[in-house]
Amino acid sequence: MKWVLGTVPYLNALPLIWALERRDDVQLVRLLPSQLGEKLGSGELHASLSPVFDVLDGIGEAILGDGIVGATREVRSVLLFHRKPIGELRSVALDTSSHSSVNLTRVLLSNFYGANPEFVDAPPDLDAMLSHHDGALLIGDPALEAAQRSGDWQTLDLARAWHDFTGLSFTFAAWTGRRGLEENQGRELAALLNEARDVGVANIEAIARENPTRSPLSPAIRQAYLSEAIEYRFSPSHQAGMRQFARLLKRPFPPLLNP
Repeated sequence: MKWVLGTVPYLNALPLIWALERRDDVQLVRLLPSQLGEKLGSGELHASLSPVFDVLDGIGEAILGDGIVGATREVRSVLLFHRKPIGELRSVALDTSSHSSVNLTRVLLSNFYGANPEFVDAPPDLDAMLSHHDGALLIGDPALEAAQRSGDWQTLDLARAWHDFTGLSFTFAAWTGRRGLEENQGRELAALLNEARDVGVANIEAIARENPTRSPLSPAIRQAYLSEAIEYRFSPSHQAGMRQFARLLKRPFPPLLNP
């Protein structure tokens, strides 16, 4: 059987998929995080590295295994750039590439900062976003690269803010099986994904050196990001963080399917 798996074109996914790319029984489909839900919902994918908001919103059958993209404290690649104090923001431009980060922004500003700005969807261009709005959300590699620049803005790392207010880790994406996937298939796939994660994490130095996404960042920055900021195992703190996120969004917590 050939597994068709959806993933994202960002550095942070590489330790989860590096070993999968070397398997003959896996076909990877790269899409923006916000595009994965449609493909998973239509049954075109067996599983995808889905934004957790999509998972909480009922897209997919269950979280498969414990391979995730998460963070405790700084994630470095989900950043709100702003020129005014957070509580005074009147408008925020949102990079809509990920439903998780967009909704985390809304939850943090409303529940913890008492801010209710206008949110406007925008392409991930920091200068253009800040030319029209008080704040700008960037995710993934564009956020990492923008953080290397200097400018008349401040940055709020959303995973850091989440941890400051809740004391919990945050999960941005998790492997999610499509609806109708048989339980034995789901458990088999969960085992494969966990194993691939373990191999990838053990080879982060090689992944950073190979630079499959052609990132302009230095090898040292890439390796530090993958080994220090991003977490790849669904720990109790990540699970508790997802449950808290689900409560704030008034969404049910999804089933977990392990090998």
